[in-house]
Amino acid sequence: MGYIIFVGYDTDAERKRIDYLLEKWSGRAVIKKPRGTVIHIETEELSEFLEELFSKLEGDVEEKVEIYEAKPVRRKVETRRRKLEYSIPEEKKVVERFVEYLMSKLNASFAGADALAKVYSAYTRKGRATIKVIVLGNGTSRVLFEVEGFGEAVDFLAEKIDEELKLFAGG
Repeated sequence: MGYIIFVGYDTDAERKRIDYLLEKWSGRAVIKKPRGTVIHIETEELSEFLEELFSKLEGDVEEKVEIYEAKPVRRKVETRRRKLEYSIPEEKKVVERFVEYLMSKLNASFAGADALAKVYSAYTRKGRATIKVIVLGNGTSRVLFEVEGFGEAVDFLAEKIDEELKLFAGG
């Protein structure tokens, strides 16, 4: 079965990541990235529209125009989420500075905060994920991480965080 997938992107970097993915999948699927334009139209008058479209084109329109019926497919990929929790015998300020260092080491950029948590966005070779961090306490601190995203990125980042926090916490 074939699918037409519309993907919007904001930056050239996103476009390049999509191109890389298409190249990676080219051995596992038949992938066409059509030249020209993609049109999604919902109408009861398709023949009339096609007649007008064909009149605008030069040459062999049968070669230039492919028509498929389309219906929306509900996204079947669930976001993945991993939660990590640590108890660290350090002051909250020390732990917060370490978390900032760790996020920098993971190339995670600050995405926002609320009264309790800071949120970071990280892009790795495995994909993109968000990391929500909550640091609680004084004396002994509790640190909670929630890594959310798609595919391998979630486990990859969670394992990196776990490795670093265990070293920082002393085992």
